[in-house]
Amino acid sequence: MNRKSDVNTIITAAEEQYGNIRKGYDRALREQSLDLRVPVKNLMENLRSSLDYMAHDIYEICCQSTRLASGKPDPQNIYFPYGRTEADFKSGVSSSLPDLANNNPAVYDLIISIQPFRCNDSWLYDLCSILNEKKHDKLKAQVRSETEIYTVESEQGSVSVMANNPNTKVTSMPGAVKIFGVPAEFTSEGIKTAPSDKLTHKRTKWVAFTFEGTNVNVIAMLDKAVAGIRDFAYNLYTVI
Repeated sequence: MNRKSDVNTIITAAEEQYGNIRKGYDRALREQSLDLRVPVKNLMENLRSSLDYMAHDIYEICCQSTRLASGKPDPQNIYFPYGRTEADFKSGVSSSLPDLANNNPAVYDLIISIQPFRCNDSWLYDLCSILNEKKHDKLKAQVRSETEIYTVESEQGSVSVMANNPNTKVTSMPGAVKIFGVPAEFTSEGIKTAPSDKLTHKRTKWVAFTFEGTNVNVIAMLDKAVAGIRDFAYNLYTVI
């Protein structure tokens, strides 16, 4: 009997947690004050637990019988393998899921398909490595980054600058600088132009929470992790 039901229950709970976090994140954009650290940590722990449950199923279904037949003991610890590099990944597989590549190539290929060196996305590595740091250290604060971009657009293209940036400096005679033929002035607050029906002015403000000491965007990583683990679980229990 495998752990499929438990995994599905955890993933369903994780999807609900993510929905609540996403709602809270949207409030943070408006209120500019919301601490998401604890719910994010809880969600990440659920996602990691689902991965480790699946790792135990993979070992018991794909690896254990051949280990026992050859008189080899079960691994001391079984974790879902991950690695930034293929060498790191193979080391994790060898430790937790020995001989998996020979015993069940389809499952091995499925696991390797979500590794960063294969899929060109680091969500799995980011999830596991950041969570490991949080488990062995204090819960790190999330850093709030705010950027406001000022853009002038036309059919010919667009020009963007970071608004409220004291480093924005353009020195010229009045009217000498033009954007698509329209006189313009660059200031620390954005871009000013002469009135024109050819140009569209807009401001874009975004707020991102990142994990302290990293450039990993919380919402972007969780969005990929929740969907990625859900899809992985479905595919895994289709082949084992």
